[in-house]
Amino acid sequence: MRTTAITLAILAILGTGCRKNEITGRRKMNVVPDGVMNNLGKEGYAETLASADVQKGGDDVKVLNRVGGRISTVANEKKFAWEYSLIKDPTINAWCMPGGYIGFYRGILPFLSTETGMAFVMGHEVGHATARHSAERLTQQLGVAGALTVVQAFLNKSAKISAEQKNMIFGAIGLGAEVGLILPFSRAHETEADIIGLMYMSDAGYPPAQAVDVWTRMDAIGGRPPEFLSTHPSPQNRIKTIQEWLPQANKRFRRNKRANEDYKKVIWTE
Repeated sequence: MRTTAITLAILAILGTGCRKNEITGRRKMNVVPDGVMNNLGKEGYAETLASADVQKGGDDVKVLNRVGGRISTVANEKKFAWEYSLIKDPTINAWCMPGGYIGFYRGILPFLSTETGMAFVMGHEVGHATARHSAERLTQQLGVAGALTVVQAFLNKSAKISAEQKNMIFGAIGLGAEVGLILPFSRAHETEADIIGLMYMSDAGYPPAQAVDVWTRMDAIGGRPPEFLSTHPSPQNRIKTIQEWLPQANKRFRRNKRANEDYKKVIWTE
């Protein structure tokens, strides 16, 4: 009876675990419930910030919160917590953990240049979260049965999750540097997040064409390995993808263009 119940539960999850993204149309398998992933994101966010130098105030923090608020509004994930932190660190990076827990490092700000640049990267990172990429790659890494086992262990407060399982979970949600395990998003995930981010920034009233400027500045950094050696698409290919989706994004922008033009302000230059 117990085996039958477990089998039926697995089949039910498999039946509902295949989702189609409403923006890109891509289908993916995910067997980890949103509630569990959101709790993992909250835990990972707290652990990351515990050892970080978080900026508490100032104009840059106000811009981060304003952009985050606009993007989260159009993302329309009511069960997400939506928290934003600006971290004093030269790392050129940003992330959004499951549940809407977002971090931007100061090192990325010069490459954003304007509020619109931040809106694109914010949309990209939020896109990873709303598309459930962390849950998808956790499912891929552990397999259906393995993912379900980890979920069950997490939900059962009396059960212990091994250090290896914890590292796998935190690596999947983007806490790689802290636990010594990095699970980078796939090229498909990165491309999808770019497309979603482009639509989110357009819906929030930011001109999507400026997303090209962000990747042009990123491309100028140099020193990257060829794309076939990396899980991340090259900046040139990311620009190509953005340009292919710009007509659709521009339609959204025209419907949502803001009366003021604060998005044109240059915010960060160094």
